Amino acid sequence: MTYVSLARIEELAAEIWRRHRLEPGFDTELLLDELELDLLWETVAEEAGREVLGQLVPELRLVTLNESHRDRLEAKQGRVRRFTLGHEIGHWMLHCGGTPAFTSGRPACRGESPGARERQADMYAAALLMPEDRVLAALPAAPWSGWPDVYRLADAFVVTVTAMVRRMEELRCVRRDGSGAPVSDRLAPIDQDALFD
Repeated sequence: MTYVSLARIEELAAEIWRRHRLEPGFDTELLLDELELDLLWETVAEEAGREVLGQLVPELRLVTLNESHRDRLEAKQGRVRRFTLGHEIGHWMLHCGGTPAFTSGRPACRGESPGARERQADMYAAALLMPEDRVLAALPAAPWSGWPDVYRLADAFVVTVTAMVRRMEELRCVRRDGSGAPVSDRLAPIDQDALFD
């Protein structure tokens, strides 16, 4: 597997936003069409202890969503479905180079063990559905705390609250207080000299 930096993942997702003129909450299925990827709902075989929400079959240019998990995928405006589609688009862009030539010879599945490829596809989905510039622009003026603003942002980007708070943590614009509640924060870099005081 080829290493893809977070900066490169962010760049690739931003390019999709520019090329396809996306807006927060965009139609992920329409984006699949524009990328010339097909979508199919069918039951996907799962191995013991491994839940599969979706998979990419590159040689067929096909994303399959697991019919067995339709209720979960479609709940709350299809937020898990949207992230799963973003994840599979991530495999297509990062691991297939946007072409059917795929190195592993087997489908890439969302829900399998969190290997490097799966983590990269999750990072791509987060960058695609919640671009850094758009999330930072949508933040309320600091200081703020609590879950209501995270819920508002999750609704604006049509993602789960969990996905939104994780993205905000990755972007270093939120931290958790002692009770685990989100608090506005643009974390300052650690002063190297302070580490040894």
